[in-house]
Amino acid sequence: MHVKSIFYFLFLGLICSCTSVKRYNAHIEEEIPASKLKKDVDFAFKKLKRYHPKLDLYISEDQIDYKFDSFKNTINSPLKRNDFFVKFFPIFESLGHGHTDLYPVFKRLNKKEKKKYKNSKSAFENYSFFLQNDSIYLVQDFSKTNPINSGSALLAIDNVLIQDLVKKYKTSLYGDGYNKTFSDNLFNRTFLNYITLEQGIKDSVELTFLMGSNVIRKKTFRSFPKPKKEITKAEVVTTKVAKDIQRQLKIKQKRYGYDKTSKTYSKDLSFPTNDSTIAVLKITNFRKGKIKELYKDAFTDIKNHKVKNLILDIRNNGGGYIKDAHYLYAYLVEDSDKFLGKKIVKSKTSFGKTLYNLFPIPSYPILWLGSGYTFFSTTKNTDNEYELHMPFSFTTIDEDLIYKGNLYVLINGGSYSASSLIAANLQLKNRAFFVGEETGGDFNGTVAGLMPDFKLPNSKLKMTAGTVYLSPIEKRTEIGHGIYPNQEIKQTLKSKIKREDSELIWVLKDIKNDNSAYKKIIPNGIISQH
Repeated sequence: MHVKSIFYFLFLGLICSCTSVKRYNAHIEEEIPASKLKKDVDFAFKKLKRYHPKLDLYISEDQIDYKFDSFKNTINSPLKRNDFFVKFFPIFESLGHGHTDLYPVFKRLNKKEKKKYKNSKSAFENYSFFLQNDSIYLVQDFSKTNPINSGSALLAIDNVLIQDLVKKYKTSLYGDGYNKTFSDNLFNRTFLNYITLEQGIKDSVELTFLMGSNVIRKKTFRSFPKPKKEITKAEVVTTKVAKDIQRQLKIKQKRYGYDKTSKTYSKDLSFPTNDSTIAVLKITNFRKGKIKELYKDAFTDIKNHKVKNLILDIRNNGGGYIKDAHYLYAYLVEDSDKFLGKKIVKSKTSFGKTLYNLFPIPSYPILWLGSGYTFFSTTKNTDNEYELHMPFSFTTIDEDLIYKGNLYVLINGGSYSASSLIAANLQLKNRAFFVGEETGGDFNGTVAGLMPDFKLPNSKLKMTAGTVYLSPIEKRTEIGHGIYPNQEIKQTLKSKIKREDSELIWVLKDIKNDNSAYKKIIPNGIISQH
């Protein structure tokens, strides 16, 4: 009887789960009355004014009030959730704060669908694309059946026109301030997510290309893993050496932040030429890995190889933890104690209240102490702003490992948040030569810190808001733009098709040319002021 009861409740749970997913997906297609959508606008604006310390950094407070009021007046009829998102996100985009964002609602998968699609590969797996001048082009077709020529323009995916997709969603991706490099960069890497938003997960899609003067349609299919064969006892047995290799690999993956999906490490040191005095340190993000150990390992290798030219690659690094970026910074400059300027919050209580949004109810007694600490750590400064006086990071490193050679930094529109902070500090310290394009993050800082999620009560759209204005050690007079490169190089369709890393190639040529361009900007290690 007891066993039967267990199966009964498991079956009941499965039915309820399936029903719940079905109901959730049905709600996405329901229209919400205009009066309730207007309440969502008020809710979002109220939260932003309560928590965001620099809402009027790029546009005036009067302009912001006008934008929200005007938008409310345009809502005169019911809308579906994602239609409301499409109308609402331009207001967020106009604020110019990349961490303050609104998100659409994706359909959920039930248990049967999750099982079906687990370990399957997307129908787009064999295709790589590139955004150029708001058009999507094919970089490579890896399929074996009638491959499409590289450089062909992608016109449509099933019934979704690419030009409509770009127009509808590209501006929903934005960095800090006025630059446009972030939206181009991120949409280039994520535009297929919007196909999923429009059509859901599909087993097959039809791609329409313009190849030369001909319109070509090609069907492509999702691939599913083959059934696993039974493992024999002989296959299970492994040698002690193999086990040791596997254990060492797991240690490395944990230390250097291995990503199973992309099969790359968060931090990776390599030597691109036969000359071991030239090294590339690629930092994909500031989120993964055991930073204290891995940076010590990396800069020990740099020291042992007597590296004279270090290329720091933070392209497409969307940021992460301040402490991670600060540790890297500490190995690149001699005076690294200070990494952040003033930390500005909205009020004495705003930062502490954020904690309650991020942690579960059982942790509230501990959070009460934390919020109390932040309250007494917040004071008004001479600019009449609330300044948070608490450490966000500190570093302890072996000073003998600080790198003092030539430093090139590769940046692009995907260099954002903590990446922009470290890049700004390096430029302020006259420490590095920058190659690539303007970063997606503002030179003068970003509003991030703790970022609570708010769910709009009626549309159920998720909204995030930055709560702390984090800036580099100093600011410049220009606002709203990122770190500019000393040598601008933008990735092109041609270089993508040729699989050329144009920025790295340029740096290697400059090194071969006795750092000619580098020395014009940084003679004797000091950036010329012009």
